[in-house]
Amino acid sequence: MSVFQTIYANQYDTLYTEKDYKGECDLIEQVATKFGSRPDSILDVGCGTGSHVMEMASRGYNCAGVDISQDMLSVAEKKSADSILTNKPKWIVGDARDFDANGHYDMVTMMFAVVSYLTTNDDLLAGLKNIRRHLKPGALFMCDFWYGPAVLAVRPNERVRVLETPKGQTIRAASTHVDSFHHTADVSFRLWNIENGQFSGETQETHRMRYFFPQEFKMMLKACGFESISMSAFPDMDSVLTDDSWNALSIARAA
Repeated sequence: MSVFQTIYANQYDTLYTEKDYKGECDLIEQVATKFGSRPDSILDVGCGTGSHVMEMASRGYNCAGVDISQDMLSVAEKKSADSILTNKPKWIVGDARDFDANGHYDMVTMMFAVVSYLTTNDDLLAGLKNIRRHLKPGALFMCDFWYGPAVLAVRPNERVRVLETPKGQTIRAASTHVDSFHHTADVSFRLWNIENGQFSGETQETHRMRYFFPQEFKMMLKACGFESISMSAFPDMDSVLTDDSWNALSIARAA
């Protein structure tokens, strides 16, 4: 299944202009302060177009971003090159299950439900073990994921968004099929681009996402060398998870 290819990657930042990257980076700092200390080095796994990485680098952290999609990283690299940052982030093409970032970090983040792309038990174990391999003992791993009770209680619905762009519009339609036996949801996206009043291209991708249950996820963390220290409703460390909480925030410490 190919996802985050050229057309989608080039439209990604437009599709998520309303995402509060600064607020989420505030949360990263709050987590580090509450459960550890200010990290010097941060690795973002599944960094996409690099918005979290760029924001954290602008705050003085030494950052690196890993992503499986070269198309997404190409956007990140251009944003980095065009920025005034003096400590430019390091960009690495790699799969969460087996990338090599050549070092140990003070903190690893995996934002925007990227861990939910590890859809089988083997994939999740491989990804978590690889992340643990890149962390110093006692360092923090922070991620958010689709919360199973909410997915089954609320159920995803079909959505259409129309976004204005400098040249016209991008229209995105999304529909989701839930497989309750495998704990997965196939999200099918269709994008249409309109430039200067004319149709200029389209793409279609299906993203398979896994939703997790809290005790299941804690067990997986423990099996991979982590201690689960907090699980709450994203994006608030102090919010209790309920059947309406679509995303869960997990914070774990490398044993």
